Amino acid sequence: MWPRIILILLGGAIAASGLIIAKAANAKDLLAKITPYQGFIGVALLGFGVFDLLTHISEFTAIFKFQLPLWSITLLGWFVGSIVLGFILGIPQIAAWIPGESNAEQKVVNIQKKLMPFQAIFGIIGLVTGVLLLLFQLGILKFA
Repeated sequence: MWPRIILILLGGAIAASGLIIAKAANAKDLLAKITPYQGFIGVALLGFGVFDLLTHISEFTAIFKFQLPLWSITLLGWFVGSIVLGFILGIPQIAAWIPGESNAEQKVVNIQKKLMPFQAIFGIIGLVTGVLLLLFQLGILKFA
């Protein structure tokens, strides 16, 4: 779980960097250090998000029934946040790995451009989800 927590926190911080810098100017230097890795962070987030969505699909019953409300919201935030942030941050890196220009690549880049205005919102979702996952992992928040 630790790699997922670190990735969603880093991805959320990169995506919400405009808001973070506006509130805390001293965070600019720290964010500048992790920004060069945003493509790799995005690809990892996208990979973990899709994998976790497919392997934890059975937990969707708990999500939709809200049997464990805070855990359900955290899981939903992880699935949505990791996949969307991974898509926004990782598509340029994935496009760089694919040789040549293709029609599918252009469509994916167009979808990414449509999501860009919502980048800060998904960054905040990622940060909140990361903090909640951290609190669950440390045992501060309980599942039941």
